[in-house]
Amino acid sequence: MGASSANGAAVYPQRRSNPALQAQLRLAHPCLLPAGTARIVAIAISTLGIALMLISLRPFAATSVFESSSSEGDALNQIGFMAAGVICLLALVCLANKKALASLLTPSFIALGLLIAVNVIQAPDPESTFRSAAFTVIGMLLAFSVIVLPRGESDFRFALLIGAGAALALSYAGVVFLPNLAIHGFDAYEPQHAGLWRGHFSHKNIAGPVMSIIAFFGLYIMRSGQRLTGLVMFAAATVFVVQTGSKTTTGFFPVAIMIVLLAPIFQRSSIAIFATLVTMLAVAIFTLGSLYSADISQLVGDLLGDQTYTGRTTLWEVSLSKIPEHPWFGFGLYNFWLTDNVLGLDKPFEAAWDYRHIVHGHNNYLDILLNFGFVGGAVLFWVLFVGPMFNYARARRLPGNRKLADMFFMIIVFVCLLSFIETFFLARNVPLWLMHIFAVFGLHLLARFDIGRSLPDH
Repeated sequence: MGASSANGAAVYPQRRSNPALQAQLRLAHPCLLPAGTARIVAIAISTLGIALMLISLRPFAATSVFESSSSEGDALNQIGFMAAGVICLLALVCLANKKALASLLTPSFIALGLLIAVNVIQAPDPESTFRSAAFTVIGMLLAFSVIVLPRGESDFRFALLIGAGAALALSYAGVVFLPNLAIHGFDAYEPQHAGLWRGHFSHKNIAGPVMSIIAFFGLYIMRSGQRLTGLVMFAAATVFVVQTGSKTTTGFFPVAIMIVLLAPIFQRSSIAIFATLVTMLAVAIFTLGSLYSADISQLVGDLLGDQTYTGRTTLWEVSLSKIPEHPWFGFGLYNFWLTDNVLGLDKPFEAAWDYRHIVHGHNNYLDILLNFGFVGGAVLFWVLFVGPMFNYARARRLPGNRKLADMFFMIIVFVCLLSFIETFFLARNVPLWLMHIFAVFGLHLLARFDIGRSLPDH
């Protein structure tokens, strides 16, 4: 109950506002690194981090779909990402708000860390699984650092513009000057992709979704006042998405924008969240539901010209048949596809694909259950999909955080839909996974701190 004032009116305690993201900044050695220099260093690390997540250290490296999975063993990528991880860790210790770092100690993030650790320990090949998990954690550290280091929203927006702009420019440069690397040629495994753009990415199915996210960046920059710059980024990325030839990505891309813009239009984040859930249900019916209904399958064929989602339905059938074998804790992290669990099966002559040599099941949700079962899967579902929706609702209560929260939630909505046809969770340094966890951390911070309030340079 509130106390009463002299005139009898009830007085209620004022709600405490969220602190600025870099409030009470304390550097390890302030005399060696003045505040102005610290700000420049933070912007530089954030810019380079965004560029690294979107470009990697081996752009234009793959010439076939099956080469894209070999990057995890690339020495340059391994050394480069390890170095980036060390730099980000030092920067977080020296330049970040300690309260922001402490905010990661939530039950869900702790549970995720324990889940990964337990799966590494119990893996059939602990050394290989540890190496893969380590690079996944480094990628998560990088994604967190690029958001938490800048001293305010304007600094973060500048880093986002330069880092994402570099990735966009590099892909267009590849299409113009290196078309043999930036445009799919004839591939014996996927001849239907000839002529489709992939830019500096290994595959058009990575290029399309990542370019959609860069378009979201452009829309955010445009809404934040830099209209021409944001419009150019948005338009260029959108054209690239179309040129990748991915029908589902091209369809999900505008849907994600329209869903999230419901929040500022109606001034209620709950409407955007509800629309997300309804849309996810519809996509689930038209993807996984097509396995059980001939009518839905026929409708998909009429709309997309392919009832199998380019052979994905075969992989989903395999996944659904294997989940009951280990329903509670799954087969283990990175321990289903490309392992004896699949390689030991008879060759499926009747299937659209020889799924024994497929790198993943092209469905985030099913692959999470295959790896972690329903127990571990519940943790990952909460961290990656459900928790961000609650954080979005909290973040939009702060007027200064709303535009940025909308951008991060567009990414979440987009990956929620894309997860029905692609797999990218905990995928080491894969750009789409890095953008996913980037948005998860972004909404986590915006729900707890006011990034719109910058600190002075002195």
